[in-house]
Amino acid sequence: APPDKTLKRRMYFFIGFMIVCSLLEHLMSVVSSIGLDCPPSLIIKRYVLISHGFMILRHEYSDWYALPLIFMSTLATLLWNFQDVLIVLISMGLTSRYSRLNQCLAKICALERKQMDSDKKNEATKVYAWRKLREAYVKQAMLVRKVDDAIGGIIILSCFCNFYFICLQLFLGITQSQASEPIKTAYYFLSLGWICFRVICVVLAASDINVHSRMGLKHIYTHDSHSYNIEMGRLQDQLSKDYVALSGKGFFYLSKNILLQMAGAIITYELVLIQFDDQGTDDVQP
Repeated sequence: APPDKTLKRRMYFFIGFMIVCSLLEHLMSVVSSIGLDCPPSLIIKRYVLISHGFMILRHEYSDWYALPLIFMSTLATLLWNFQDVLIVLISMGLTSRYSRLNQCLAKICALERKQMDSDKKNEATKVYAWRKLREAYVKQAMLVRKVDDAIGGIIILSCFCNFYFICLQLFLGITQSQASEPIKTAYYFLSLGWICFRVICVVLAASDINVHSRMGLKHIYTHDSHSYNIEMGRLQDQLSKDYVALSGKGFFYLSKNILLQMAGAIITYELVLIQFDDQGTDDVQP
């Protein structure tokens, strides 16, 4: 099959889109922390004391401590965004390879429909073509599993970070929306929407690998039974029974079903957090 000429353009577009949106979200985070009335000379101090108040107290503040803290925090944010981008780009590349194999399979099926000759020489050529195609699918599945072994830890870390920050932003948006300034409330829900969008992009891009790994079956099922051969049967059995997908070290697979599972878990955790927050508020009241 011809190379995917749109792959590079789609990758560049996604990278640019993620960079722009991540910068806007981070800028919104800074503005919501310092407020719109902060003097320029106090921007760094106010930002550090508000966003990293759990690490540094007001009387302990120093620029020599604040600047490295901002640098490490920004670096952590970049790595958090980068791991999602990396998973999506790798998924796009693997999906593109499966798409090319499926195009090749469709062309072979279309060609055999036109050539209904059943002489032995032509039959041997057909079997050889199907064998090479089946071997190509085997190599592609092996490639996906090698990639899965290499980035399984990144997938676990990405899902954990995204799950944690979705719960955090949703909790803050619900519990502090009435007491906070409008800009902070807007940031909580804007950040929540942005993280949810990233999770959806990661899961859908990765799940496309599994979808495209089975997409060739429709061409085999609709193929003429008179052209059936042993290699075609092996390929059909391979595509229908071999589960190919990215996973978090085998603990879970990135399929569309995981979005519903994550949504259910987030709702459960939020209800628990809100309940404990209400109990804690009641305990401290006189």
